[in-house]
Formats: sequence, C-alpha cells, structure tokens
Amino acid sequence: MLPFRSLGGEGEMNVLEARSGSSSCSELDLDDLQSLPGWPKLAQKAKEWWGDGLYEIEINPGGYDDRPASMCVADPVLIIPTAKPRCVHGRVDIPHKNGASSVEVLSGYANVGNWNITHVTTAAHALFFQGTFRMPNMTTPPSGTYMNTKLNHLDTVGEFINAPFNSFATLATNMTRRTETLTQVQDRTCIPTISQQHCAVPGRGRIQLVATGYVWFTFPSPRPRRQNPHGPKHRRYAVKLEDALPNVLDRSAYIDFAGTMNTTLRTDYFDECRWNFSL
Repeated sequence: MLPFRSLGGEGEMNVLEARSGSSSCSELDLDDLQSLPGWPKLAQKAKEWWGDGLYEIEINPGGYDDRPASMCVADPVLIIPTAKPRCVHGRVDIPHKNGASSVEVLSGYANVGNWNITHVTTAAHALFFQGTFRMPNMTTPPSGTYMNTKLNHLDTVGEFINAPFNSFATLATNMTRRTETLTQVQDRTCIPTISQQHCAVPGRGRIQLVATGYVWFTFPSPRPRRQNPHGPKHRRYAVKLEDALPNVLDRSAYIDFAGTMNTTLRTDYFDECRWNFSL
C-alpha cells in the first residue's frame, strides 16, 4: 500500500502522498515493443519496406533526443461502480467551543478509493506510474437537502506500480473550510449542524498504457527502401509508431484494478437553536 499523510482537524481525511520518481510515462524498451499487439504488424512492415535479413532495433539511442519513444498512461482513467452504493445519512453536530461566536465548517465531497491490481502488463513491468483517475460521485443529497451545484465526478492524480499483488489509493475531493457566525437567540443554544452522507461502493477500472515515438531499424549494410530500389541507401531507418501503427489499440497494454470507494458528502449547513430547559 502506498503511504498516506493525514489532514488534521474536524472531518479528518487521509491524502495520498506523492512518491518521488513516479511519472505518467516510462521509456519504451525492446521488451515493451515486442509485447504490444501491433508488433507482428510492425515487423511485417519493416520487411515490406526494407526486405529480408537481419536487423537490430534501437529505441531511445544516444544523439537522438528529439525522437524519443515512451509508454504513457492514457488519461483519464475511468472508474466504474460495480454495484449500487450503500449509504448512511444524517444531520450531525459540528464540534465547537462553548460560548464561541463562530465555527469552522468543512463541506463538500470526497471520494477515497482503495484498489488492488488484478492484471498487469508485460510492457513497462514493475515500473511506477501516475495517472489521472476520474472518480464518480456516488452520493445523492437526500430530499430537502440544499446543494448549490450538481457534481458528476472529480479528477485526481493516483500513483501505482505495474506489478501483481500491489495496491494503491486515490483521493478526489473538493472539500473546503469556511467560518460561519453562530446565531445568538435568547434562552436558546444554537448548535451548528451539517447534513452528512457516507457511501461505500465496489468499483473497477482499466489503465491504458500507450506506446508512442520512434523506433530505429539498423541493418548490417546500407540498403534502399524496396519501393525505391534506386533511391538513397541507409543503414538506419527511424519509424514513428503512430504512423506505422495508427490504430492505438495496436500500441496499447492494460492494467486492471478493482476495489472499493468510500465517499462523504457534507452540505446544507445551518444552526439548530434548542431551548434551554432547567428543572
């Protein structure tokens, strides 16, 4: 499980820490290339372009920084609920100091996901990545509860490793803190309250890694393209993967994950003024 740090105070939540060294892309290598669905097509095209014979494939060679090749996460990663959410709703008191004239209110929406990797790819194996995860809103304000905006989803950055039996977490939130003035009513105590809903729902997702950039074919001796046998001869030819394999599925590998989302919705703040009874 990736590390967490905690946000203190009322409505405490856990937030995923950034792990140094993770990125949305990794350098493509030969094993990655040959594991892609489109590799047989690319090898066949090389034969059609330059003929039979031995060749060496180079990826990210020195001196060609302007023609890199990489495997990158295709954002956003969609998370799909796999069952109806189980929710608990109620109006709760907000802790505050006795005699205080104001109170700090935490309101908004948060979606915390805990995920297990269920399928990994041969390409970019055992490498750390980060991607943008699109977390759905699984809460519905109860009837009569005020909410000034409709929320469909929130995006957040999550970090994971392309390796089996690993887990990771995501947190998407628009929670904000604000200060509210407490109502003062004679012979009554006004308690700050807020409507709060907690939901839990299982979900799953698929992370798409896409190969882009240049691959170099190097031959033992200079040769022309077969389509132009009297044209210039070269030992090394660069092929742009997006041109040679225009169907992105030919350049894609997938990481599957499943787990649970726990959501919190806090909205509709008001003071509830109660009579002071004494016997």
